[in-house]
Amino acid sequence: MPISQIQLVSSRKQEILQAARRLFSQKGFQNASMRDLAQALDIKPASLYSHYQSKDEILWEIAIRCAREFLETVLPIAHEKTAVQDRLDRMIRAHVEVIIRNLDASAIFFGEWTHLDEPRRSEYADLINRYESAFIEIIQAGMNMGVFRPVKPRFITSMLIAALNWIHQWYRPDGEMTIEDIGNEASRFLLAGLSVSPLSNQ
Repeated sequence: MPISQIQLVSSRKQEILQAARRLFSQKGFQNASMRDLAQALDIKPASLYSHYQSKDEILWEIAIRCAREFLETVLPIAHEKTAVQDRLDRMIRAHVEVIIRNLDASAIFFGEWTHLDEPRRSEYADLINRYESAFIEIIQAGMNMGVFRPVKPRFITSMLIAALNWIHQWYRPDGEMTIEDIGNEASRFLLAGLSVSPLSNQ
């Protein structure tokens, strides 16, 4: 296949994914049909099947791309050799930034992925567990060092991530808070509840 045709196919797939992210975010995966997606793209439904065999395949590609961005952005911070407070602070900020960079895809990452067919659903659940485990381990390490209060790390991680994930519901690019503002406030508030000693202003 000529390079120009390869680029055209790649561009069309990107258009499909972008339209699907918006559609699945607005209507939900189960309520959105391939016909809806074709209508949003102003193409015939049959044209979609030349790029993706099913709606599940489209959902999988959107979800896996988003999951990889979270993992590749946040996990390296967890493995650094810096203070646990600093690592958790930066992990929270990085999580916020990925959400805001991927508002439509974030809705899929947080909930719509549960509609994936097996074995993709189980594979994706493993990625979610791997991601959350990084936060659990940081919190446990902070407790072991005496810098974080005694808590149940898994429960606190669920609460922390749930609080951050809500951002995609209300964030607006033209709002009064910048990405940096949101990251700062979220990290300061969440770390204050964990830290044994009062946090200095950041």
